[in-house]
Amino acid sequence: MNIKNKTFLAIFSIFFIIGCSNSSTETDKDSASGPIYMGPFYNEFIACTPGDNYSDENAREMLGAWKELDHSSDLLWAGVYAPKGDNNSFDNGWWELMWSSKEAADDAWSEGSPEFIAWAEKYESVISCDGEGRFPWTFYLPRPADSFGEVEGEDGYFASEYLLCNLNEGKDRLDLRATVVEFNTYLDGIESGPYFFGVYFPEFDADADFLWGNWHSNFDVKAAGNKHWQENGKEMQAKFDEVATCNSPDIYDSYMLLSNTDA
Repeated sequence: MNIKNKTFLAIFSIFFIIGCSNSSTETDKDSASGPIYMGPFYNEFIACTPGDNYSDENAREMLGAWKELDHSSDLLWAGVYAPKGDNNSFDNGWWELMWSSKEAADDAWSEGSPEFIAWAEKYESVISCDGEGRFPWTFYLPRPADSFGEVEGEDGYFASEYLLCNLNEGKDRLDLRATVVEFNTYLDGIESGPYFFGVYFPEFDADADFLWGNWHSNFDVKAAGNKHWQENGKEMQAKFDEVATCNSPDIYDSYMLLSNTDA
């Protein structure tokens, strides 16, 4: 789905889902589920495109109205993403919803809240999202989201980067977890602007074994972090390269819409 309307990308610079919740449970330290600080969570990505009545004003009204809806207590985090630049794998926008569990997500979608249906019908010509075709992932947060300070700004903005990755031959999720533990140790030894990361495992027939997310407060902070990594992270990068092979990153202007988390 192509989104070439630059104005739409500017407003859709308001989207993403990460974080964690008090209602979450830590995973078994000896399981192969994934790297852990908090999780697992059930995250859904939904592809969105502009409609015939799209405008900055209408989109802001639409998203503002969504924030006023009575959301399920099991909806822990929500946000939006707009592709930045012309090199992303996908040029549509994304809505992300983070749930406490798959069962909670399925229940919320099946309830058919009249309030939500009315909202969707009112704004379907502004931004159209493929709710039936959502992409589910199991999400893990391997370290506190605020370990380098708050990533989301007062207006909810942050910069995000996603990499689709496949485990190398002979490697598995336990190998990835061990590398993430080493990465956390590396991060403990540096100074950084606001940054955190997360790992997603697909709950659908995906071409990738996992999705890696990097989140910074803005792209200047991201550039500074990348420069430090290039100068000081070569050994750590080599350890990641032994475990997995990742595509070039997709980058997004992103905004948080809702957070019921304590990460």
